[in-house]
Amino acid sequence: MLVLTRRAGESIVIGDDVRVVVLDVRGDTVRLGIEAPRSVQVHRAEVYAEVQAANAAASAAADADLGSVADRLQRIARPRPPAGRGQRPGVAHTPKPSPPPDPQEPPDPS
Repeated sequence: MLVLTRRAGESIVIGDDVRVVVLDVRGDTVRLGIEAPRSVQVHRAEVYAEVQAANAAASAAADADLGSVADRLQRIARPRPPAGRGQRPGVAHTPKPSPPPDPQEPPDPS
């Protein structure tokens, strides 16, 4: 961390386009003026921490919402077959394969 001493009215420059000016000093309080382009975000540390926490919470909620939306879309994309005989509604039925022919048995002439 760079530590500088400045008096009221003095400033420091950060990069090519950010300027921090000491406006006033009263006891433990220092008033700063910050000149920066609009593309540079400037926040107090406590506000920045709150914004980061809110963004993280919103992102976590969005991820959970996306999971439920994805599940719904998958169900829509693969509709269930209609319920048949001996089948419960909403339960997929996979027919059992027939056993392979016995090699000892002669083929059926029909």
